[in-house]
Parts: sequence; C-alpha cells; structure tokens
Amino acid sequence: MLPRLRLITFVLTLGACGNAVSVVPEDAATTSPPTTETTVAPTTVPPTTSAPTTVPPTTVPPASVAPTTGSVPSTPTTVDAASLPRRGSGEFRPATDITFEIDGSPMIELTIAIEDGAGVDLDELTDFVTATLTDSRGWRGRGAGFRLVDSGGLFTLVVATPDTVDGLCRPLQTVGRFSCARNGWIALNLLRWETATDDWPTDLDTYRRYLVNHEIGHYIVGPDHVSCPAAGLPAPVMMQQTKGLDGCVANGWVDP
Repeated sequence: MLPRLRLITFVLTLGACGNAVSVVPEDAATTSPPTTETTVAPTTVPPTTSAPTTVPPTTVPPASVAPTTGSVPSTPTTVDAASLPRRGSGEFRPATDITFEIDGSPMIELTIAIEDGAGVDLDELTDFVTATLTDSRGWRGRGAGFRLVDSGGLFTLVVATPDTVDGLCRPLQTVGRFSCARNGWIALNLLRWETATDDWPTDLDTYRRYLVNHEIGHYIVGPDHVSCPAAGLPAPVMMQQTKGLDGCVANGWVDP
C-alpha cells in the first residue's frame, strides 16, 4: 500500500551552491544521477514563486466535480514513431479559462499544456487528464484534490517533443526516450504518449493513464519506485512499467 498522501517539496540546484533533491522519472536512464535511492523529506509545499509557463495568470473560478469512476476515450495506437517530430518550438500553450476543481487534501494546483509543434491536440489532452484525475481509481480515490490553473501551480503537465523533454528534465538523462517529474514540470515524452513502448501489451489509453498517474504520484509520495508484487497481479502505478512488467499486468490506476 502506498503511504498516506502528502506533497513533496523539491530543492533545486542553482549555480554552484545548494544541494539538489530530485524526483526520479518513471523511466529515465539508470545511468543518470540522481538514482531511485534519493531521499525526499515530506513537507508542506509553499506556493510556487514562478510560473512554469510564460502565459500571464488569470482567475479561474472553482467548481465542484461529481464523483465518478471515469471513462477516458479510447485511443488507437496508429502513429508511426518515425513520423513524430524530435524537436518542437520550445514554447508551451496552456489550457486556460477552464473551471476544474476536485476537493481533497492535499490540494494540487496544476496547469495542462502542449508544446507548439508537437502535434498534440490541447483540448483532447485536457479532457484525458481531467477525466483521469476525476476517476476514483486514481489519486482522487486516495483523497487528493486537484485544481486546474492557468499558471503558477505546483507543476505544469506538458506533452512535448523528445529534445524539449530532455531539456526540461536536466540534469536527469531522459535520452530522448523517457518522461520525468521535476523542476515544476511533468514532462511527458511525445514518443511515449503517442506509441507507448514496443512491447506494451495492451491499449494506448492504459499507458497514458499510467504516465499521468505515475508522474503525479512523484509529487505526492516522492521519488521511489516499487516492484511487481507477484506475477499476474496489476502492476503498481509507481512501478516503472515502461521498462517492463516482470510478470505483472499492465495497469494505469492507483487502485485498479
């Protein structure tokens, strides 16, 4: 069972001083620092001091979202990875003026965005992420609350090209293949978002739900990963399923 929900504060290295405490990505290269043994002390997260995007903030009035088990639209895996861009504009377009709030504790404010030039539909991404957050099988079922903001939240969730993700995740080495949760970002690699992995055994929606819930989980429970508990069981959401399932069944939910 995952520990009681709590937000995690991450200290970043600036210049030549300070100690870095990093969130390990769901599937970053194992040769890159930091490792999954990094210890992150739980604490109350203060409001962020800078917005991850350059879009000026606007007021988003809160509203309640009714409990549901969720239904995320089915997405076939039909994209040829070779056709996807490796590099985008490096500029991000957030979803704005959207009222979305789920009561809970901790209350996590986030922005959803795409990289211009990545070819991702912002409305479809927003619908997928909010449906995932609303579902009681996700972190909502563990008590977490979520509020969509134009900017200035705990993190910005963005689907971006491999080169851009590499830049957002540094000094972690995502090598054009992986995703990460760090530096005020959840940076989802476009290749993984559109194609999952070569040996992913089930539908693309399940993989996308896994990416969203896994990376958000790093901001809630910290950097550690877990292993497959036993063959035939659903893979824990904080397992690095991109690297293999070790006998577990592919799973995108916190509590399937």
